[in-house]
Amino acid sequence: MNWLQSLKHGYSLKVFEQRARKVTFPHAFVDLDKAASVGFIINMGLFSPEDLVDFTKYITRLEHAGKVVLVVELNFKRKGSPMFKDSVRSIFINPEQINWLGLPSVRRLQELNKARLDLLVNLDTSESMTSRYICGLSNARTRVGLHELGYEKFYELLLDMPRTTSMQELLGAFETFTKMLEK
Repeated sequence: MNWLQSLKHGYSLKVFEQRARKVTFPHAFVDLDKAASVGFIINMGLFSPEDLVDFTKYITRLEHAGKVVLVVELNFKRKGSPMFKDSVRSIFINPEQINWLGLPSVRRLQELNKARLDLLVNLDTSESMTSRYICGLSNARTRVGLHELGYEKFYELLLDMPRTTSMQELLGAFETFTKMLEK
């Protein structure tokens, strides 16, 4: 990260923390088996087509189990289009809905919070602030993500896995640990 990106990241983190202090939602641990609604934040540019097929199969399985699934698609390519608009509820975020700090529009956050999710899983393994911001300001009862120093207070469950982990391994770890939450 060069000095300009580092400065921008530090400032966006400061803005994020200020906004997070003003927003208080009740958070708790919700077991995957008891969750009625599950959301996923996914950066479309990070995963291979095979990973996206695994993800699609996984969310289809959750839907067949009676869960409401919401996908927040992050696509940092200007000409990107939503992949999940027909199969599940989705919120599509591209560069047009992100400010210069990498933070999404208030309207997108309101859409997410309107869903009243039991679980929100951040599958974005990049250094982008966008997914952390969305998760941190979400009203989801349980927020799950990969462990990263400085972001612990924005999640109820953090998975300690390498950022190069495949989609199948991420989903497997998510399922394993969220099925143990209320036991």
